[in-house]
Amino acid sequence: MADKNNKKFEDSLQELESIVKKLEGDVPLDEALAAFAKGVELGKTCMAELKKEEGKLDLLVNDLDKITEEFKIEK
Repeated sequence: MADKNNKKFEDSLQELESIVKKLEGDVPLDEALAAFAKGVELGKTCMAELKKEEGKLDLLVNDLDKITEEFKIEK
């Protein structure tokens, strides 16, 4: 499942980068607005995926803190 989420993130990020490059050029206003709106949605998708991963990372760090505390290992 993590691979599927990672693929979704990578695909969304790649598409977002493509939109940014497109908007750096000379694009008609209606196309620019549509691309911008799509970019905003892709940005939201990427942020949601990153927040999920951040939560997992927090859990791992907390587990590591508990282990080091149990063994009284200095960090």
